[in-house]
Amino acid sequence: MRTRSLLAAAATAVTAALSLAAPAGPAATPSCAPTDPTGRPVRLGNADNGRTLCLLRRQRLHVTLTVDATRYPNPANWWKPITTSGTALTPVPLPALPPPGVTAASFVVTGAGPATVTSYWDICPQTGPPCGAPVLLWQATVEVAHGR
Repeated sequence: MRTRSLLAAAATAVTAALSLAAPAGPAATPSCAPTDPTGRPVRLGNADNGRTLCLLRRQRLHVTLTVDATRYPNPANWWKPITTSGTALTPVPLPALPPPGVTAASFVVTGAGPATVTSYWDICPQTGPPCGAPVLLWQATVEVAHGR
């Protein structure tokens, strides 16, 4: 009987020691499935608002947001500059200035994700009284495939 108690106590001690040695926190998440596994540049536009995509390291992301420059000739009424948060994406220069009504940006994946790419469109003029129109938010989430 005493041997069984000692064995039970030893098993409890080993279980406790193993649980202390286990890393705390959530388990590692699996890698995302690449949006384009060939590594070609991925292009996003107005219709991709809210999209989540998975990119490979060194893959490029091009974002082009447009408004009708005839209807909204004032640049204050175009999409604001496209920004990114997180450390996964690094901006790269555009080869040329975009045409009127187009806001564009290019990025390359240089770090781990996730990252958020964002812009907004305020159709009210920057000067004058508020027009009551809502500000439109455009956003996409980028995850980076692990081990690639």
